[in-house]
Amino acid sequence: MTEEKAIGLCLKHHDPIGFEFLVRQFRREAYYHAYALLANEADAADACQESFARAFAAMPRLEKLDRFYPWFYRILRNRCLNLLDRQRTRNRYETEQRAYQEEEGDPPRSNDHPRQALEKREEHQRVWQQLSKLKPKHREILTLKYIHDFCYRDIAETLGIPRGTVMSRLYEARAAFRASYDPEGDATPNPSVPSTTNQSSRSTTQPL
Repeated sequence: MTEEKAIGLCLKHHDPIGFEFLVRQFRREAYYHAYALLANEADAADACQESFARAFAAMPRLEKLDRFYPWFYRILRNRCLNLLDRQRTRNRYETEQRAYQEEEGDPPRSNDHPRQALEKREEHQRVWQQLSKLKPKHREILTLKYIHDFCYRDIAETLGIPRGTVMSRLYEARAAFRASYDPEGDATPNPSVPSTTNQSSRSTTQPL
């Protein structure tokens, strides 16, 4: 089955087999993009699951769809941004609660949990940790460019922004990454993002 045929089945017949093909094709890519925004494995998995469900429900209402992922990514991105808004609200509440507890003499509670690295290699772990410190829009565009090898045109289509904005945002994101990159014990740091494309599992890196 091809992507075009699968899309046709979903648009005309709301076909679950066609949609399952699309999920298999893009679930890895979707997960990494969600993780780039949320920096949390469980939240990224939940966002992908809900976004795929919403996409399946919405597809019969479309008259035409040439490519699945750029359209789907807008659903996924909106879901991730909504989760980030909720997290910020929750974090503000927890900060206020901890401050109140400290004023009352109660020991502060810790909700910190160690984040497992997406990749086993130590360099990948450091890179993902640094990405998680960046603004969501910077994590997002670096992931599209350097993790999944999107060209400027594909990034512009996926994010719905002009090519010039893609270039300027990438410049800002690379500068932010370099400024925050601090590999422990590495005397000659070389800030780079691992290339982990949907099509292969290459361990090569591409410099920012």
